[in-house]
Amino acid sequence: MSRATGTTLVLALGTATVLISAAVAFTHSFTMDPSMPMDSMHTMTSTAKHSTASRPLQGMPLSEMPEMFTAALGLLLVVIGAALRGRPETAADAPSPGRGRGRVLIGVIGTAALTIDISKTSTLGFVIPGMRTEYGLTPQEASLLAVAGLTGTAIGAVLFGALSDRIGRRGSYLIATLGFTATSMCGSMPDFQGNLVMCGLMGIAVGGLAPLLITLLTETVGGTVRGSVVVALSVVATAVGYLVAAGSALWLEPIFGWRVLWLIGAPTGAVLVALAPFVPHFAAAPAAARVQQEPRQPRSARAFGVGLQRAFATLIGLLTFGLTTWVPSLARVGGVPVRTANLMLTVAAVAMVPCAVLLMLGYRRFGPTFMASGLATVTAVLLLALTASGAVATVSWVAAGALVAALFSVNSMSAIFLPIAADLADPGRRGRTTGTVSLFNRLGGLCGPLLLAGLVSSTSDVLTAVSALALLCAGAAWYLGRRHRQHTLAEARAAANGSLTEARAANS
Repeated sequence: MSRATGTTLVLALGTATVLISAAVAFTHSFTMDPSMPMDSMHTMTSTAKHSTASRPLQGMPLSEMPEMFTAALGLLLVVIGAALRGRPETAADAPSPGRGRGRVLIGVIGTAALTIDISKTSTLGFVIPGMRTEYGLTPQEASLLAVAGLTGTAIGAVLFGALSDRIGRRGSYLIATLGFTATSMCGSMPDFQGNLVMCGLMGIAVGGLAPLLITLLTETVGGTVRGSVVVALSVVATAVGYLVAAGSALWLEPIFGWRVLWLIGAPTGAVLVALAPFVPHFAAAPAAARVQQEPRQPRSARAFGVGLQRAFATLIGLLTFGLTTWVPSLARVGGVPVRTANLMLTVAAVAMVPCAVLLMLGYRRFGPTFMASGLATVTAVLLLALTASGAVATVSWVAAGALVAALFSVNSMSAIFLPIAADLADPGRRGRTTGTVSLFNRLGGLCGPLLLAGLVSSTSDVLTAVSALALLCAGAAWYLGRRHRQHTLAEARAAANGSLTEARAANS
């Protein structure tokens, strides 16, 4: 048996093991074992007492979940199989996806996977209220869930950024989606500590999938419209991803409780795994082939995409993850019904979809830095005006509307920073570059939930803090754009002087 055949069998066995284990865990969660020990039954009774769900799902002891350990074994087999396969074809030699159906198919797969990926990050905010009720957690204690998840995403961003250039896009995609599917069973964890561990593991898969998919979309689109098209797709994915999270909380949480918001990752993850054969299997092209594959960016553009943009990505993470984590809780503080708050968040997510076209046109017309600074400035001005009016502190509907508007703006800001990094990155290191920028975004996000946790009881304080962060983002984007223009102008002058010198030498 050849090495290729052996690795294929290992990959197939590992994939099947993970999918079967996830399916068993999903089914087991909805068909509780009547012979469960009494201590677990006590937890079930306590949970049902405090839950508004009609058929609340419950946690299970680890002894009742052997499928969790078989899923881990299957995922290990997939990692081994991907590593044994070795370095894949390079982008310069791999078959092209084509200009028609092939590129459209990859674009649809990448956008769909990014949508599911974003929905799981957004789910954190919808899970926390129910989890706080069941476990009796303070805001500071509950924020540890977001910290655990975002720590995982930071690790995943670096890990999969390197893997995607090392073992190829398809292998990295398969590992990330299987990890995402396997960790969906965190919805059955019996205690808060177990949820923290599983949320961190899910974060590794989620954090690795986002930069990988942005890299894939950037390489697939190509051409002069690459940046604007990928920005539009990212905004659509962000909007639909949050819509999936908000819609799930709106329709499923009242029936099954907060645990179902994690468990639905099993079927959606299985769909993403099924799409893996259509993902291109190539890594970054070697240096000799890069010039033929894709025009190289000027040095200033690469510096803008890799180095200077990290500060902006950090601020965006601080702002986005802090607000996303606590908006569902804040929207309910003023007395707005849970279902109404979730409905408002769902409507805001729907409104983001047509805005993707406007952002794409703005990107092409004004460039990335103007888009970033403009969105941040509008967000700050809007929130400061609402807070200064005093209506936020006195009218619950105005407070909820302001929070939804803030979330709308920051999600739009978050959707554009990673495509900009991928668009300006050096082609040979695009996976690593995008992963590194995503890492700084996640590191900023680690501080966001903790920063706003102490302000959860006051909507005005939260909006003021978010406004200040948005102004910092606007300033950072403006500074980065100014540096980028200065470097570009200096290089243009140097190139012109060099051409003039060569012309004079030729004439003499």
